[in-house]
Amino acid sequence: MGFLEWSISARDSLLYLAICLSIPSALLYLAEIVTILRHKQFHNSFYALFIIRAVPDLLYLLDSFYCFRLPILFGSVLFPLYSLLPNWMIGGLPYFLTGYTFQANNLATAFILLNRLTAIAVPLKHDKLWKCILPLIGLAVFCLPISTNWPMFKMTGKLQVEANDSSPSSAASNATSADVLSFFLYEEDNATPYLSILICFDTGVSVVFMVVCIVINIFAVSTYKWQMNKHKFNQQQNAPNNLERKLFIYALITFCGHALIACLFIGIYIATETVNFQMVSALLTHYPWVVDTGSVVLSSWLLLWASDSFRGKLLLDYRIPRIRFEIRAKNCVTPVKGPNEQNNVITERKKQRQMPTVS
Repeated sequence: MGFLEWSISARDSLLYLAICLSIPSALLYLAEIVTILRHKQFHNSFYALFIIRAVPDLLYLLDSFYCFRLPILFGSVLFPLYSLLPNWMIGGLPYFLTGYTFQANNLATAFILLNRLTAIAVPLKHDKLWKCILPLIGLAVFCLPISTNWPMFKMTGKLQVEANDSSPSSAASNATSADVLSFFLYEEDNATPYLSILICFDTGVSVVFMVVCIVINIFAVSTYKWQMNKHKFNQQQNAPNNLERKLFIYALITFCGHALIACLFIGIYIATETVNFQMVSALLTHYPWVVDTGSVVLSSWLLLWASDSFRGKLLLDYRIPRIRFEIRAKNCVTPVKGPNEQNNVITERKKQRQMPTVS
């Protein structure tokens, strides 16, 4: 059995793996968002971009459960319910959200890299600059993908079923709920191939995204090295600190995760154009856990490593009271006595030494 055959046969196992990865990461994501909103010290451009990217990340996860994971794993149970849904919820909505979240994620990731570049290159003007452009960036991330994906609602969808008797997949009208093993939401034979257009467009977005981000990363790494050398020889105080270095590494690693997703889209497009449907099926099998790892998992868990202060606040916000008390006790500072108190202590000690001892 080759790798492609194994991938297709291990579809359900890989789906369960993706669920085990995504659900804890999504819960952590939500906890981090609440912590950022609760504490004013995290109200800056980086954490604002973190929340902006978290929205399409979590929206993608919901869409993936709705249109792929649950129908595949629990098709026999959910088939009667999905059969009652209007067509726009079967054809338009799932693929609109797929394209929307993918493109919004790419935009947010590129802006996070740009944010780290300006934090290193112009640290004194960084906060003022991003305070002005952050609302425009939020509008761009949330609104631009709508303009490119709204035609998906014109798509006519269908429920493509897999029967218990291992017969070829058929439309929902030819199957009953007792015969359905699993199903997935697919495109009906439309005059306009909306799904092919979506795959082609997302592939182009993937290429542009990787080129732009690689250029930003090259500038950021070069600027970081220049700043460190400048600090080393001139002993300047505004060199990038350890937190900025970790946040930059965070941005780089999360970019690598999204670049892996982009490569997956490119692979699906190439396999589709070359009519290699076995390759398409294998890539779609790996799609859930790859996208979960590249988006939700890395973005949420890596932030705990990147910022010590944020990790401490998160633990204090969500741990039980006893552990919170122990953490605060460890972080408390012993008060230092003032000069008057120290003089009084010295005087008392001298008096005690001068007092005669009683035999």
